[in-house]
Amino acid sequence: MTLLGFLADDEYLPEYGTLVIRDRRRADALPPLENELLGELATSALAGTVATAGDAWLHGHAGDHYQAVRLEAHDTEPPVPPGDWEEVFETPFHTRTGFVGLGSLTGGDSGSELALGDRGFFRARVVRKAAEEGEQGDVWLTQFWPVQGIPEPPRWVKRTRAAVSPADPGWREVLGYQVIEVSWFLGGMGMPRPDGWLDELLPGNDKPTASVCEQLGVPVPMTRRDTIPLLVAAGLIEEADGGYRGVGNPALATEKVRLPVDLAARIEAGAVRARYVWLAADLTSVAAWRNPASTEGLVERLLIGDEHLNPLIAHAVADKYLHHDSTGITALARPAPTHVRMPVPMVASRRREEPETVPGGPPRAGFVTGDGEVVVWRDGEPVVLGRATDEYLYRAFETTAGVFVSTSRGPGTLVRWNGTTERLAADTGSRPVRSADGRYLAGVETHTGRHTWDQVHLVDVVEGTVASLPKTEELTRQAHGIHGGAVYFSVNGRGMGPLKSYRWSPGREPEPLGLTLSGLDPLSGTMLGEDAEGLCVLAPDGSRFPVTAERPCTLMPGGARLYNLRYSPPMAEVLNVGSAEPVEHSLPDRCETSAAIPAAPVWEDAGTLVFSQRLGGPKPRIVRWHLPSGTFEQFALPANAGYRPFLVQPRLGAG
Repeated sequence: MTLLGFLADDEYLPEYGTLVIRDRRRADALPPLENELLGELATSALAGTVATAGDAWLHGHAGDHYQAVRLEAHDTEPPVPPGDWEEVFETPFHTRTGFVGLGSLTGGDSGSELALGDRGFFRARVVRKAAEEGEQGDVWLTQFWPVQGIPEPPRWVKRTRAAVSPADPGWREVLGYQVIEVSWFLGGMGMPRPDGWLDELLPGNDKPTASVCEQLGVPVPMTRRDTIPLLVAAGLIEEADGGYRGVGNPALATEKVRLPVDLAARIEAGAVRARYVWLAADLTSVAAWRNPASTEGLVERLLIGDEHLNPLIAHAVADKYLHHDSTGITALARPAPTHVRMPVPMVASRRREEPETVPGGPPRAGFVTGDGEVVVWRDGEPVVLGRATDEYLYRAFETTAGVFVSTSRGPGTLVRWNGTTERLAADTGSRPVRSADGRYLAGVETHTGRHTWDQVHLVDVVEGTVASLPKTEELTRQAHGIHGGAVYFSVNGRGMGPLKSYRWSPGREPEPLGLTLSGLDPLSGTMLGEDAEGLCVLAPDGSRFPVTAERPCTLMPGGARLYNLRYSPPMAEVLNVGSAEPVEHSLPDRCETSAAIPAAPVWEDAGTLVFSQRLGGPKPRIVRWHLPSGTFEQFALPANAGYRPFLVQPRLGAG
């Protein structure tokens, strides 16, 4: 027995809770198996209690956390690896190419691959255990070795986790979501709620009926706190340590109260489905590999109790996973989806006058083509300064050292003025910020995985130096801007709790701000945010101006005005700081007004905003809006602009 190779990923993130192993594409691949029931997603079965597999695919039941995964290729059957594995499972696997890799359920792959040594039928052993304390997910090992002929159907060698899941007691249908949410809160689950949440009135119409409350011997609740006696009577929570805790396996609602016949039937069927849905996928996998498979020996093959076999088969038949007759069990193909054509409502657009445009000049700082080339104008002609080779390019900034192009992950590319390219000295994330003079860049490097952390960096592009705050695993941080050599950023607990904002200068501890920041003008240092009195603009001299705008707004360069942009039709609202009434401006059709896309508008100076314009076809162009005069210019980008070019953001201050 020889180990031919392995592939490992300690931070594999399942998509839709499913670990995916697939064949890698090759021009000389074997044809698909004649048994179409072994195709990926050919049946209604899921990933099973541990895993299921077929023709060029293997799915593992992984959940939503990061997993540690290792794949091994062997020339003959290896021993079960030592260790405290909770599950040991074996399944046939067919490879058309002889190469496999990790992927995602909707079709992507990780890029790395493992050579199995041959094509055709293999045996795959999947072993799984919980990760070490303090780490997410499970630890997985899948061993592949070749077999001759059609291999034995799937077999479960060891189970520690229950094969049959807990029944759904159906109380959510009986009591309503709002009541069940209180049980989650009292049991310590879900998002934090504000003070006084329990004493608020129960919202919505999804509430328990008077009949149910009467049968449980409690009054109809009016507030969330009133639901506590109801939840205790239903057996969903119990008193513990001066408070309450959830009950692990509550009784079915139909065992506690009399319900309408149709509702009771739905709850009974839902309870059975919850118990057997994953195990039914195991059973369907066995059936698909034998087609049909005998029911003899299924208890031993599935490692389940005798009492579960008949209700399991009945559920799988009722949910159309398989057919059962005297010959055994046969897997059924997944039903074709039924498409319901929904009427599309007609939305009346508002009539408006299209603003005129006149010819203008090229973008002041250039643009980035669809292929990542940085184009700038020299002596009136466009030239390619250099190229950023990263995927998912999002933003570009003019700096004193060159043009920096950021990406969705990694440090991004600095294209220097002499045409050379280099990685930025630190990863500033997908939403970096820049000082007005173009010397500094800042952002948050984020690592998402089994050990998630983030870190704020400030990069001096002239000196090439980096100042950083310590890494933290407890905060989610967002940079807003740079002013006076300081980085302004906000933090919150990992996805929870209120935002808190800070000013940080290298060599000092972050200084709390007096408001929750949402924007910073890098020219003046004016801040937009929310304090105890509401949304406001805070000037550098400490003057506070309330903001009463109905829509989210952004500071203009200079900090004296606010604006927001709308898409259909393209419109802009401009509001002077301290004024209550915005002024509305029409923009030329098809101007890109979203700040969430690479083609977002950029400011060339404190009074000039430049938009990309979607004209269709190979001729993108820009539209320049001069706010003081209200005039618009247009300029067609050169032919090499490609699909969805985006503008380089010019420096706004001296430097």
